[in-house]
Amino acid sequence: MLAFLRHHPLATLLALIVHGVLLYFIVYGFLQHKEQMNDVLAEISEADLVQADVVDPRVSQALTQRPTPVEEKPVEPPKPEPLPTVPPQPSPEQLAKAEAEKQKQEAQKQQEELKKQEAQKKQAEEAKRVAAEQALAKEKEAEKQKQAEALKKQQDAEKQKADAAKKQQEELKKQEEQKKQEALKKQQEAEKQKQEAELQKKAEQEAKEKAEAERRKNEIKEQAKREEAMRKAMQAERESEAKAANAALVKQETSTWISAIGAKVRRAWIKESTENAVCDVYMRQTREGEVKEVRVKSCQGEASEAYKRSVELAVRRASPLPRALSDEVFKEEIIFIFKPQ
Repeated sequence: MLAFLRHHPLATLLALIVHGVLLYFIVYGFLQHKEQMNDVLAEISEADLVQADVVDPRVSQALTQRPTPVEEKPVEPPKPEPLPTVPPQPSPEQLAKAEAEKQKQEAQKQQEELKKQEAQKKQAEEAKRVAAEQALAKEKEAEKQKQAEALKKQQDAEKQKADAAKKQQEELKKQEEQKKQEALKKQQEAEKQKQEAELQKKAEQEAKEKAEAERRKNEIKEQAKREEAMRKAMQAERESEAKAANAALVKQETSTWISAIGAKVRRAWIKESTENAVCDVYMRQTREGEVKEVRVKSCQGEASEAYKRSVELAVRRASPLPRALSDEVFKEEIIFIFKPQ
């Protein structure tokens, strides 16, 4: 139950509102019915009071036709006391008519109350149905968003996998080409050695007749060997210099790339306090510069958790980050120094 409330707060709130509206209509209907009943009783009481003020004509006639008492001279008779006024009793027809009218009014009020309660009930059911539909629509939207996020993560993972496979294929192709070059070089060297052996054999056969020519030929051959050795030495030196220059270029491009990342993060950083600590920030990203993970490893000086979070948020706001110029420069995981100024 608690897990449902945490995952569906809007549906819970709407259910509480619907139940509150239902309770309000029930109490309001009860109070209205009670007030109407009190009005009917008050009208009946007023009618009874009006009828009680009317004097029965027979009693009045009996009072007017009383014989005059005989006066006695010695003793004065006491004065007669006035008879109390007797309220007239309503006839059965009047009672029946009043009762019928009362029942008719009560029936009408009950009918009106039932209609009112039915309308209130329909309104409450409609509100409950609308709330349920809104809650269901909200859940469907959340599920749709969740599926979209899962699909995006799957697509990103497939893209990374495809990039890794492509990189591996290029590396294998490069290694295969290097093997071919080495094999060709060995073949050329073997052919060269074979040719030299044939020349040497031919020279030995013609040694007696062409001693001078062989000597000069040997001198030329030695000179060629020296030149070849010198050429190879120079070529090796040039290759070494090229590798060193390429390493320096990669290092320079890496420094420029990381500096560009730091500059973009500084522009995205929102200063929320007076802290200006310099921090080492670990970050994991894709080849396109999309940030996947970021955290502040350490800071020089005092740095609050809020300050560290502001740096991490700045990195995420700066995503996508500047792209590396080449695969040799790019690194998925880097640590750069964040300087506020």
